[in-house]
Amino acid sequence: MQRRKLFFVLATIGALLVSAPFVYRYIAGPSDPILPSTAEYFPVQDPATGKWGFIDNEGNAVTPMVFDWAGDYRQGLGLAESNGAMGYIDVTFSETGKWAITPRFEVRDEGDISAYSFFDGRALARDDSGKWGYIDTTGQWVIEPTYGEARDYAGLPVGEFSDGLAWFQFVEMRERNKLDKNDEFVRDVEGKLVKESYPRRTVGYIDRKGKVVIEPRYEMAHDFGEGLAAVRIKSQDSWGFIDKDDHRVISPQFHEVSRFSEGLCAVAINGEWGYIDPDGEEVINRRFAEARHFSEGIAAVREGDKWGYIDAQGQWAIAPTYDDFEDYNHPGDPRPFENGLARVTLDGEAIYINRQGEQVWPKD
Repeated sequence: MQRRKLFFVLATIGALLVSAPFVYRYIAGPSDPILPSTAEYFPVQDPATGKWGFIDNEGNAVTPMVFDWAGDYRQGLGLAESNGAMGYIDVTFSETGKWAITPRFEVRDEGDISAYSFFDGRALARDDSGKWGYIDTTGQWVIEPTYGEARDYAGLPVGEFSDGLAWFQFVEMRERNKLDKNDEFVRDVEGKLVKESYPRRTVGYIDRKGKVVIEPRYEMAHDFGEGLAAVRIKSQDSWGFIDKDDHRVISPQFHEVSRFSEGLCAVAINGEWGYIDPDGEEVINRRFAEARHFSEGIAAVREGDKWGYIDAQGQWAIAPTYDDFEDYNHPGDPRPFENGLARVTLDGEAIYINRQGEQVWPKD
């Protein structure tokens, strides 16, 4: 999976497949506060040079275009890549050229990512051995990189923090009777059933110190939002919601889900998306082809092959005029509004718009 696309997968996907047994270790980190995670600045690419930098919410450059790639800028730190490694800059970079956290998380190839943006004072990162853990805003490991690397799907055994919790996947090797390509049991020369090992994967949640607070027992799980998280129970083949005490709040009934934000959550049944409240009641009826979480009072939804934004009453705030298209460097479009801007795609070009639907970047 391409790196830029993988960077946004965790916003919408929970538990993912891994290929090796999971190991976790409790690390007592500093008692730092949970900080707001709204984007402060925005990554942009110079079409002439291919280099990246950051702009503010008025479309003005806040860094030079010197990075090989740039991600989100949150909690005072912007994720960027230089010379095959990822690190973080702060607002002093334009003056000093110095990194706040030196690029030390090596990328392996063009389709790789080795670090993520900050949420809840934690950033997911990978060490040289290929294990994942979490750093704080000083670049120190606060949850040691002991999470075994995944090689399937989005390639991560743990997620980003939200509401003070992050999902993790536990892998336990088990045995079962081996089947051939015709789904017939395989037997040895003596007629005995042949066994094979397979990974049994379950998902739970850790807190910001790495302590397991919800035991791994779900097939899949999404990020927490406003105290609730979507979880999938294999036997029921659908998604429901739990609270932070692992109590079931909304029974499994949805085929696809997002996460709660501003009192609403996007859910889908049979490919039709709408929104529910924390009681599980439908408040915006299911009529969209796709829908994403609310931010700054509006949410991106797709009608036909065009995206727009609706308000909490389900009315159009910005008409559906944007492309249903993602390129290599700009996956996840349209993005949610943060700090007054959202990134969308129009006529094949990634642009930033304000709440009035006016183009802010590139400037005319």
